Amino acid sequence: MYSSPDGSRTLTASVTTGDAAIDPAQEFPKALEKLLKVVFCGGQAGAADKAEPTQ
Repeated sequence: MYSSPDGSRTLTASVTTGDAAIDPAQEFPKALEKLLKVVFCGGQAGAADKAEPTQ
């Protein structure tokens, strides 16, 4: 779970692979980065430096 410092936005997510032939350890960081940018930075790459979500 991630939250903005003021608590106005939170993100709770789960990533599953089912029967897919992928390595979750390699794919999870990519998915997490994309989710964080979309939820906390309006989907703008480069704005992630400004937002510091807490765990």
